[in-house]
Amino acid sequence: MTASGWALQSASLTPPEPADRVAANASAWLYQYRMVVDVFHFDHRRKKGACLRGWFPGPNGKKTRASLLSLRRGPVLRVSDNRRLSLAVERRGRHVPGRILALAGCSGELLRVLAAAAQGGGHLTTERSYAANQPTIALELKHGKKERLTLYVSPRLYRPLVAIVATDGHEATARLYLSRAKPHLLARFHLLRLAEARRRR
Repeated sequence: MTASGWALQSASLTPPEPADRVAANASAWLYQYRMVVDVFHFDHRRKKGACLRGWFPGPNGKKTRASLLSLRRGPVLRVSDNRRLSLAVERRGRHVPGRILALAGCSGELLRVLAAAAQGGGHLTTERSYAANQPTIALELKHGKKERLTLYVSPRLYRPLVAIVATDGHEATARLYLSRAKPHLLARFHLLRLAEARRRR
C-alpha cells in the first residue's frame, strides 16, 4: 500500500480508544491463548519459535507457573514467574538473547508487562500505525529511560499482531500468531514432551 493510500485508510479509522482500554482488550487476547507462534527478528537474524504458557515441573519437581520458549534449531528456555531464565532443553544453536525474545514473544510475559502498566508501573500511549501489512494501533509502554515495548494490535478487535522490545541497547521484533496448543504445533516446536509432562504431574 502506498503512503497516500495508507493515509486515506488511516483517516477512515475511528480514533484509538484510551491506552488503558486498548491494553485491557489486548490482555484479554493474550490471556485466552496460552501458545504463541513467533517469527523473531533480532541481531540481523530471523528465527521462528513458539512460546507456551502454563504450569510446568521445576528443577525440584514442583509445578510452578512459567513459559517455555522454543526456538527452531535452538534451545528451549524456561521463563519463570519471577522472570528467571533457565535452560529446559539444550540443543545446538547460536546464542540467543532469551530474555528479550521471551518478553516480545510470550503471552505470559506480555501479560505481565501490561498488567504492571495498568497498575501504574509505566506510561502507556496509543497512536495509529501500520504493521504486519495492515493498519494497526501502536500501544507503547515506556519503563524508565532504557526500556520500551510497542505492541501493535488490530484497530477494531485489538488482537496483538507484532511486539517490539527495546532494552539496554538491544531490540527484538516478534510477529505474533496466537495459537491453540495442538499436538502437531507442540511437536513442531519440540514442546510436546514438556507439555505432556505438565499434564502427568
